Amino acid sequence: MEINIKENMNEIGGSFMLSWAIMGGLLSSGAAMMTSGVGIGLVIAVAWMAFAGAHILPMVTWCHMLTGDLADVEGNWMRNGMRLVSQIIGACLAIVLMTEAGDIDTGWAATDMWITEIADEYWSVLAMLAAGAVWWQIHTRCETEWVSAFGLMALGGAMTISGAAEMGASITSMGDGIVDTLVNWICDAAFIGIGALIGVKIDELLPEAGAAEEAAAAE
Repeated sequence: MEINIKENMNEIGGSFMLSWAIMGGLLSSGAAMMTSGVGIGLVIAVAWMAFAGAHILPMVTWCHMLTGDLADVEGNWMRNGMRLVSQIIGACLAIVLMTEAGDIDTGWAATDMWITEIADEYWSVLAMLAAGAVWWQIHTRCETEWVSAFGLMALGGAMTISGAAEMGASITSMGDGIVDTLVNWICDAAFIGIGALIGVKIDELLPEAGAAEEAAAAE
């Protein structure tokens, strides 16, 4: 497999920027906006523009994987897998630099794994699937990063848009809560990707705009 250095460097840069903004908000009481949905959405929009082609968010990478060629191991799964690794690297670099290699406490704490309680969280899962289906249509149909970012802000309550910051925080904390964090990181993004796939399949089943009228006219 040939690794696209430019592509992965963009992922590292974008993830670094997003993680810096999120963890910076935790470190500074005066930067609360940067940990809010609006603040994160603005950072993501700017990062998408600055690091062209970067996904930055794991959920975006999962959307690409699950709506792409599922049989293409090298061009889809491995390539996007490298993007996910690059996102984690970018987050780790930002946190190490920001905390002076752990000398400054961010106040971050690992979140318990939620998938084991999926029977009680099914409404949240359904919300993630629906949000993934809707947001992916917005993202793929609109040719501006700002519209995609506004879509994230609108649907942010059903999606995790903190990127790889949680994974970076866990790794740089000597693996604190790494199992719970890893499973949450995968599930939070994968369910959005599954929702995107559902949205694509639904869209494929619907007739093109005006197709029904044209067919009726032809008869």
